[in-house]
Amino acid sequence: MPMKTLQEDIDDLDRMVDTDAPKDAIRSQIRLISREVAQLETDYARLAEAHEKLQAEKAEVDAKLAKLEQQNIQSSLERVSERQRQSTRFTPRRQ
Repeated sequence: MPMKTLQEDIDDLDRMVDTDAPKDAIRSQIRLISREVAQLETDYARLAEAHEKLQAEKAEVDAKLAKLEQQNIQSSLERVSERQRQSTRFTPRRQ
């Protein structure tokens, strides 16, 4: 049987209150929901921390990539410039 969602557990609690279920049953359902909420809060904090770490790592990778792209552009410009110098030095003159 699949696990119930938090909303289903809250709906169960609501039905318990509407049907005048025993206080112990209602309190038990409240404890169940409290545990689920605490677990969700823990999961959220862990995921938020992991997200922050990934964002920082992504920023580092992006900075390295930008630097490499700039180096590639500079290298390409230098090669083109060198080829142009070489072609003008060795071009035979027309008479």
